[in-house]
Amino acid sequence: MRKQLLFVSLVAFAGTASAQVTITDLDQPQILQVFQQATDTTGTQNEGVAGPAIPYMFGTLQNQGQDSLTFTNSQWTAYSANYPNSNLAIIQNTGDAYIYTMMNSSVLEMHGQAADPFGNGIIPLTFTNPETQMIFPAAYGSSFGDTAGGVNKFYMGFDPGIGFTVDSAQIHTTIIKASDYDGWGSLTSPLGTFNVLRQNTYRKQIDTIDIYAFGSWTYAIFTQVDSLRTYTYWTNGIGFPIVELTDQGDQGTISNATWLVSLPTVTSTDPIFVECFGVSAYPNPASTTATFATPLATGSIEFLDMTGRVVKSQIINSSTTTVDVSDVANGMYIYRVVGTNQQGQIQVAH
Repeated sequence: MRKQLLFVSLVAFAGTASAQVTITDLDQPQILQVFQQATDTTGTQNEGVAGPAIPYMFGTLQNQGQDSLTFTNSQWTAYSANYPNSNLAIIQNTGDAYIYTMMNSSVLEMHGQAADPFGNGIIPLTFTNPETQMIFPAAYGSSFGDTAGGVNKFYMGFDPGIGFTVDSAQIHTTIIKASDYDGWGSLTSPLGTFNVLRQNTYRKQIDTIDIYAFGSWTYAIFTQVDSLRTYTYWTNGIGFPIVELTDQGDQGTISNATWLVSLPTVTSTDPIFVECFGVSAYPNPASTTATFATPLATGSIEFLDMTGRVVKSQIINSSTTTVDVSDVANGMYIYRVVGTNQQGQIQVAH
């Protein structure tokens, strides 16, 4: 079956051309971008072959469920204190889970996540040793390996389904990873046709759980080992994989696929702003000045660009403060009252 699919792909590719792709940090997500990602669990996709100028044909992917992923500055989220070295957070849907990463010009690495693994509320799970996701620049023939993980201890106070209440637990996580950029070519998905670089990654995760119950610790009460292989197809200028195929267990068969439904948008209703209250800005967009109304009569207000850099700061000395924005470049900014959770968005347009 795979040989037949490959033959059809090669025939369909005849007469087309593709360009080799190199991925840098500029091709990764930016703050306040929103991506709509669909999942196809039919398992009918074929990952194609490694090598140069390969046609990757995924035009028949199905939308069997869809997630919204919002990228934002990790410092603006509720669990940022647990990830002091993270500068980028991914919010799933409207706050179901958070993934914390750090990105610079040479690496993208994951520092952990805040999620609800037991159905009893979101808890932060951190990596003492961050997990490398990408090395920049990423080009055909490059590769990296990594070992990551950490130990997380947390209070439970409920029965996780084992017949008695667990007071506390700790999870020891070890991740072993090997990643190769083993192919490039032209990819067709329901979204369109793109020049892509393929990232072929093997990932093994070992989780060992200790529990504290009846006044003492029981160690290694449960150990789970998961392995998978992913084929991730990157392009320039979008900031997110066009398609990612997962081979659960690394058995040689694709179990599910995720794919980008639409080009990214810039959010004006970021989930991090749900709790932003008590401050308003006008006019918005602002041309020369912007006036901020806030319950505080003292303190300061900051302007941050989409990378989280403070571009302007002004003292608050009354319930309304006017800020000169004539020297601020056109674009979208975050404003925040320092020391509070009062913040919002404002556009500068001269």
